[in-house]
Amino acid sequence: MPHLNELHQQLGPRGLVIVAVHTPWGADNLATYVRTKKIAYPVALDTPTEQEADRGRTLAAYHVDSFPDYYLVDRKGNLRYADVLNGDVDRAIAQLLAEPA
Repeated sequence: MPHLNELHQQLGPRGLVIVAVHTPWGADNLATYVRTKKIAYPVALDTPTEQEADRGRTLAAYHVDSFPDYYLVDRKGNLRYADVLNGDVDRAIAQLLAEPA
């Protein structure tokens, strides 16, 4: 989380927008977690699927299988990178920010 806060602060002015999606389980502790971890970017709460109360619709739609999981959307709203590894996030973000607006 600290690295995402850094990216949010450093690259936000260049167009980076970070939105975290939290699973439905543990929602009762989400506000406290965001506050204590000092998360500076938006955190959305996923809604449960009809089949599984603890699996969110967004997680199901993107086939999320681990946490954290990174999905990068370009300035036009197109999903460009899916399931990015932790070590590749900065490079992928830099590539997208280098593209014309």
